[in-house]
Amino acid sequence: MAVIGLIIMAVVMFANNGTVKGDTANTNQPVVQGNNQAPAPETSGPDTESVTAGGITTFFQKKGAKICTEDGKPVVYLFSTTWCPHCTWVKSTFDETMKEYVDAGKIKAYHFEVDTGDDTLTPETETAVPESALAVYNEFNPGGSIPTFVMGCKYFRVGNGYEQQDDLEAEKAEFQAAIKDLVK
Repeated sequence: MAVIGLIIMAVVMFANNGTVKGDTANTNQPVVQGNNQAPAPETSGPDTESVTAGGITTFFQKKGAKICTEDGKPVVYLFSTTWCPHCTWVKSTFDETMKEYVDAGKIKAYHFEVDTGDDTLTPETETAVPESALAVYNEFNPGGSIPTFVMGCKYFRVGNGYEQQDDLEAEKAEFQAAIKDLVK
């Protein structure tokens, strides 16, 4: 029975060119850059308000957000999978940027590959995403699309902001702007 389910899922994925339901990273949805307003979310999630920090143009801001912390530091998440080309595109840039801030003692960061359970920011190979992290993922992206970014439970985005332009430097700059706001 499980094998049949996997076969059906594979057929559906190939029929959709490898995308999953709600995979906004593979659409031609315009991203409004430079005016601190992200496009309307395609999946339900928290209520949003205008982004208040400079340099953040492709993330949403959770209305009335309280920054989630661990050991007094803001927590940043990326939820991805091993098979997602959009996740692979941004993976190294996200991981390297987060490691800089983690090593400086400014944030806690996790990059969970939800299909394997591994946190790519640790040297260990984990096999399950903790329930607390899954709760964050489900709050900010109940549709289950990937990649999903959650910055301090204040800023969130489903999909990459600059993949269509193939601009990893812009991704990095926006990650840095969000972190700068979270640690101020």
